[in-house]
Amino acid sequence: MADLLQRLKQRKLVQWAAAYLAAAWVLLQVLDLASGSYHWPDVVMHIAFGVLAVGFVVVLILAWYHGERGAQHVSGAELLLIALALAIGGGLLWHFGRAGSPEAPARGAAGVRSGTSPSTAESGSGVSAASITASKTPVAAIAAQPTPAKSIAALPFENLSTDKGNAYFADGMQDLILTKLADIGDLKVISRTSTMKYASHPDDLKTIGQQLGVATILEGSVQKAGNQVLINVQLIDAKTDSHIWAQSYTRTLDNIFGVEGEVAQKVADELNAKLTQAESAKVASVPTQNPAAFDDFLRGEHYLSMVKAGNFKMLPDTVDAYRRATQADPKFALAWARLAFAQSMLNYTSIDISKATGQQALANAKQALALEPNLPQAHLALGYVYRFDLQDFDKALAEFRLAQQGLPNNAEVEAAIAYLEDGRGDVQAAVARLERAVTLDPRGPNLAVSLGDEYMELRQYDRARIAYQRVLALAPDDPEGYSALARAALLQHGDINAALAELDQAPAALQSDPEIVYARVDLLVLKRDYIAAQKTLALLHPGGRFVTPPRVALLRGRVNALSGNAAGARKDYQNALALARGDAVAQVSTVYAVIGLGNKRAAMEAARDARESAQRSGMSWALNGVRAAQASAYAKFGDTGQAVSELSALLQSPTSGWFSVQLLKLDPMWDPIRNDPRFQALLRKYAVDKPAVVPAASSSVAVAKGAGP
Repeated sequence: MADLLQRLKQRKLVQWAAAYLAAAWVLLQVLDLASGSYHWPDVVMHIAFGVLAVGFVVVLILAWYHGERGAQHVSGAELLLIALALAIGGGLLWHFGRAGSPEAPARGAAGVRSGTSPSTAESGSGVSAASITASKTPVAAIAAQPTPAKSIAALPFENLSTDKGNAYFADGMQDLILTKLADIGDLKVISRTSTMKYASHPDDLKTIGQQLGVATILEGSVQKAGNQVLINVQLIDAKTDSHIWAQSYTRTLDNIFGVEGEVAQKVADELNAKLTQAESAKVASVPTQNPAAFDDFLRGEHYLSMVKAGNFKMLPDTVDAYRRATQADPKFALAWARLAFAQSMLNYTSIDISKATGQQALANAKQALALEPNLPQAHLALGYVYRFDLQDFDKALAEFRLAQQGLPNNAEVEAAIAYLEDGRGDVQAAVARLERAVTLDPRGPNLAVSLGDEYMELRQYDRARIAYQRVLALAPDDPEGYSALARAALLQHGDINAALAELDQAPAALQSDPEIVYARVDLLVLKRDYIAAQKTLALLHPGGRFVTPPRVALLRGRVNALSGNAAGARKDYQNALALARGDAVAQVSTVYAVIGLGNKRAAMEAARDARESAQRSGMSWALNGVRAAQASAYAKFGDTGQAVSELSALLQSPTSGWFSVQLLKLDPMWDPIRNDPRFQALLRKYAVDKPAVVPAASSSVAVAKGAGP
């Protein structure tokens, strides 16, 4: 070793190494500053570091061979030492490079809760690209995207007013500025649902920028006192935490109009974004110059953000605020559009499913377009009206596509189109749009639900599970994440206990949530533990998007029928029928209610009507739901051949993953035909996993054959 050290000194290896490391350090500092200024992707620094590391090894080898003339011989021990150094160095580089790669958040990790909106929650949502890419589960990865230089996220504006009741004003101003920024196609603008739970002025902007996939952050504050308003905004480089631009706007309520456009234009200038002539006109446009209308509109925006966060009880207040804005300024097109959107959500959330409200929403959306024919928010609202109020999916898709042209950074529009494209059978287009939506709303758990649901339809249950785990990583208090994981365990493996265990993972505060209670009762029915199902059913009440009054009434009837309470079941089915009639969305519920009442002729007529409606809609999910209901009717009334035929068509469909062989093996609904050879042959033909064991009924009540749907 002493001889080796002496030879190192002779060849000046230490001097060469020190000089190289010093030069490399200086070069890395210069590259880091340049990457921060020009928003280079992180991969540039990774490549530079790798090149310099390899160069260091090359310099050492050259110094060894040429450090002393005539002494180029290297002994075997020295070769072994060099090989060990290279191996250790390479191993360390691989280890730290791997440690720095994105990992899927652990289930239950702290996260933010994003909004629930029609487009991002109906069929679905989206799992982050990083979480799928990093997963060890054998699924197709979504390529991680570099951070664009022209990308921005607007954090919640701070309310500096003495009157905390003015929070709506700061909230609304942020929304208006964000809306203007989202109009610019050359920018990547993150959805508010991904930023709303961050602090107004957080410390670690670099981490936030990485989480959201943006290069810049917009911070702001609003102070309102009487008629005076002070708005402060600042644009910050997320990587270096350095200010790019800052500005203060002192206005009165009479001349505040247009500030949001000024801010958006300045941000676009600082990021070198190129605006088309139409985009420039939209950014500069002023939606209203009426102070009262403007104030009520900001209140509506504030309430709508709460609705999108899951507080559906704020919808009536949202509708009232937008309505007052239109009354104060009848030419306020954007307010008319928002009013129509909020009214359509009344139907979507089952708060108000009356035809009158749907017609009002339709008229208000058309009024917005009459005032401003190219207003994308009006096309978006009209799309929702056609989709939820009128069930005209062709017109809805056309309106969403028109909206997308003017809203290039809107995750809701992308997801809304994806959902309808999926219903039309264009799954690849739907997945691509959902991936696009994920980049615009990376912290939104509802997009994760949507993408997970998409995978469930395709029977890609492993992928669905990853998406649902992403939901709980982002929002540990989201009951849909737990119920969705339970469904995945049930449909893939027929494992009722594993599904119940997923529900048990939910926090104690969520155990009484309608979503969790409904899922638990459903699983207990499949387990044939009707006593426990009855006890749990006492805790169930309608709530949320899917646990609607008709579905709750149907579940009560099902449990009562299976428990032998025929009178109670009949009352529940009659209630379900009354709640479902007149609601096109609940047509399948109508079929099941009539089946439960035992009226064969009425059940077949209801099934036929529902099938015709589904075929007119052209939506594959609607047809699949009707097929399942129709098969149930055939099974109930003894037509095994037709029941098996419908089930066979259902299992052959590439998008009917919600109906698996494992479910057919367990569900008491199919007991009337369970022992028929044709049904058993069907189960064997489509079996893809180990058989689910049908539990014995734990209730002492004898179960009547075909006791209900």
